[in-house]
Amino acid sequence: MSVNYKIVGEGFPIIMLHGNGENHHVFDQLANDLSDYQCILIDANYEGKISYQKLCDDVIDVIHILQLNAYDVIGFSDGGIIALMLGMQEEHVQHIITLGANTNPYMIKPFFLINSYIRLICLLPFCIYQRKARLSFKLTKMVLTEPHISYESLSDIKIPVLVMAGEYDLIKKEDTQNIAEALPYSILRIIPQGNHFLLRDYYKQTYHEIRLFLDTCHKED
Repeated sequence: MSVNYKIVGEGFPIIMLHGNGENHHVFDQLANDLSDYQCILIDANYEGKISYQKLCDDVIDVIHILQLNAYDVIGFSDGGIIALMLGMQEEHVQHIITLGANTNPYMIKPFFLINSYIRLICLLPFCIYQRKARLSFKLTKMVLTEPHISYESLSDIKIPVLVMAGEYDLIKKEDTQNIAEALPYSILRIIPQGNHFLLRDYYKQTYHEIRLFLDTCHKED
């Protein structure tokens, strides 16, 4: 298995999953600030055929390698989608935090959706000879064709979930709200003035909500 990961801190395990085309460094500051937990930062394996389920399966492989019997998950964007999938497929997940997750490609706001289609077209000629362009094409195509998570299926996630997004997120507000409403034990937090990249541009407010949720959950445990 060619999945890279990094462990920061000690304590209860928290798996951190980055967004489309990123790597684990998007969580560098958060992992340092949550060093009283064992933060497991996983890089997505983009080799071969790419799908959200394949990326989810890769995370499950890491979970088995580390022999984790209980853990939390924090997922940003694509990582948030995978976090929800883990909640539906894995019995050992204790708490989930999603940032800017969506259930369907058409829950991306039209401007960003159209921009992705244009990007796909522009990448085509470069895919002939450039590996990086081929990867970008596959990742963009995945965003435009997946996921397909029903709100009904989210009701199977019977653990506490913090659902977060920015006020001006590229994900439609209705999807974020519907995700929170579909989950039996959820807390919805919309960061005022925030965009999609909460960990980068609105870190202080985002960290406050994450810290409060985690410490409250584990205090009750």
